[in-house]
Amino acid sequence: MRKLFLSTVAVVLATIALVAAGCGSAGTGAASTATIADGMTVAQIMARSQQAMGKVSSASFTADATFKVSSNGSSATGLMLGGQPIALHLAGKVAGHAGKVGTSTAARAAAAKAARADIAVTIKTGAQAVDLGFKTTGGRTWVGFQGAWYAVPRSKRSAGANATPVPSATSLGIDPGTWAASSTVATEQLDGAKVYHVVAKADTARVMSDFIKALTGPAASRAAGSAGGAGAELNLLTHDSALLKSLQKSLASASVEEWIDATSFRLVKGAVTARLHFGSGQSATGLGVQATVTLSGFDQPVTVVPPLHAKPFKQLTNGLSSLGAASGAGL
Repeated sequence: MRKLFLSTVAVVLATIALVAAGCGSAGTGAASTATIADGMTVAQIMARSQQAMGKVSSASFTADATFKVSSNGSSATGLMLGGQPIALHLAGKVAGHAGKVGTSTAARAAAAKAARADIAVTIKTGAQAVDLGFKTTGGRTWVGFQGAWYAVPRSKRSAGANATPVPSATSLGIDPGTWAASSTVATEQLDGAKVYHVVAKADTARVMSDFIKALTGPAASRAAGSAGGAGAELNLLTHDSALLKSLQKSLASASVEEWIDATSFRLVKGAVTARLHFGSGQSATGLGVQATVTLSGFDQPVTVVPPLHAKPFKQLTNGLSSLGAASGAGL
């Protein structure tokens, strides 16, 4: 049951990610051309921003997200999380190939070797906190957990290179550019620089209809099949008609904000707000999501210092398996 719950959460978070991607795209609907800044429509500004961001080779970032579960007190999800909000803080720097990466195994392997990242993550729930980390450079990868570092073996790193590529919106048969019910743009000042502030509100019915379509389509099934155990669990969920029906009605509201530099058209700040509802009556559960990200240091050199005295990755996986078995008994 614990794995089923975590897989359901993964589906919900994927929904939020899709909302952000879709409403932050250069929408083709009439609503996305309703306002103009400096002679450009929202769609034109977003198109130029996507083009500019596609050329970025590196950046530093900070991100914060809060997940708040509310319930009538009797839902399993509400009881499991104890009503405490979950807060995530991420900070770091990343670098890699600018532009699109080929889908061949050799192209993805080359991109993985060129990638560099140094990311710190803190997860807080009430008084409890978990510190995580991720480093990669020169084709080597390490994962941090509570101050200790673990070297990821080559077999784990190369698994992704042989996996089925992540399906595109086109291959999934959906068009995220139609997800914005309305969008506006205004010219503002942010940290002394002129920016375009774009606000898009989601057409929740269209978003979820497309999401369910993508989730149950053949392309998603193939991708899940290449993801091992986690993919198998998600595949199981996609055949649960009751869950799919609940998911389709779950997104109550969602909006995306982007602050785009008026000179470079690079995204310098983004925010997502969403509200989901599951169930009804005494079993009703709500999930509120708020997330922000700021970007800076574009195209600056990124140097990653490998951690000293990294432990075998198996020690981490064995420890987490034991912890999960102990805490998940009976769930």
